[in-house]
Amino acid sequence: MAQDIEELSSWLESHKGETLTIHKGELSTGLQQIFDIDQVTLKLDHISLVSNEENIDDYIPQQELILHGQGNINSEEGKKDLPQDAYEIPLTGNVITSNEGNALKIETEKAVYKIHH
Repeated sequence: MAQDIEELSSWLESHKGETLTIHKGELSTGLQQIFDIDQVTLKLDHISLVSNEENIDDYIPQQELILHGQGNINSEEGKKDLPQDAYEIPLTGNVITSNEGNALKIETEKAVYKIHH
């Protein structure tokens, strides 16, 4: 997992200053079906990796990747500005990254993200 997170961080660092499009699909618990698809557009300023060492329950991920920058989110409820100019990717369970041309795919225990530049 550490190598995948390092690859993810490097890929994102190389795209600072660019506008990224993030497609997020949540996975149904116990199933590999995607539902609740959101699309985020973000002008990436910088990233941070936060470790939550004192993880007391399954609601708080051990690590989170935070993408900082101005942007908006399109969901079933409509279009809204990103709160606090940040987008969080909880890195739960086994994290797998794969490079797909001009996109990076991130698979976690709870969601699948595809980031395009």
